[in-house]
Amino acid sequence: MTLLDLPTGATVACTDTGSGRPVLLLHGVCMSQKFFERNIGPLAGGHRVVALDFRGHGESPSVEGGHTVAQYARDVRAVIELLDLRDAVVVGWSMGSMVLWDYLDQFAGDPRLAGAVVVSQGPSDLTQPGWPYGIADVPELRTYLQLAQDDFAGFFAGFVPEMFAGELTETEQAGFVKAISAVGANAGSVILVNQTLQDYRELIPRLTVPHLLVWGRDEKVGKLAAADWLHRELPRSELHVFEQSGHCPMWEEPDKFNALLAEWVARL
Repeated sequence: MTLLDLPTGATVACTDTGSGRPVLLLHGVCMSQKFFERNIGPLAGGHRVVALDFRGHGESPSVEGGHTVAQYARDVRAVIELLDLRDAVVVGWSMGSMVLWDYLDQFAGDPRLAGAVVVSQGPSDLTQPGWPYGIADVPELRTYLQLAQDDFAGFFAGFVPEMFAGELTETEQAGFVKAISAVGANAGSVILVNQTLQDYRELIPRLTVPHLLVWGRDEKVGKLAAADWLHRELPRSELHVFEQSGHCPMWEEPDKFNALLAEWVARL
């Protein structure tokens, strides 16, 4: 893992391994590239795999400010330019998909992006009139913010098991909570609120880049109905539902996930 100094003012931790068409992995809110541990090595057998920790997350140094989905998208653009990634497929898991969509909005028509993979993320996490498929409404979000500020690690210790269909080992649970806690309560709370308030429903039908949608059947975080909505509204998309997974199909069914992704990338 190396540290990249970006012109956006952040330094991000980055894994860059393998060769072939670039596959860029973007993690979820307050998470890290740790959640892609079962994918990086296998995918690197035929691709150049780049996995990064967003600013302040995981192994990336803390930075004051810039903890918005839009700024993370600009950081991703800086990474793509710095590493000279071309014809890349960007895989967004959870909030990473929002960063991907924000990138496609800010830098529309960027020829360096050949495909988009969305894992377990709807166009909005805010439950609101006309959108019943969110994770939280405003009062619930207010509660999440209070809990995250009172005990950040404790809040996510309760949240992590909800992301999986199967039961985690004590080692897995502790490792995930430790990785999440690296972002800290303040930066973590800011990006948690910011990403929950995003809404890409108007953007989605205008996106022409091919999309692969991957969801777990036992999804307790982002509703499966949001995947159906995306599949209907995106001009070019495939939807695959993993029967033995929850919010993290790339972790719970890694062999299937890696094979599907490699096959889809090969067809682009």
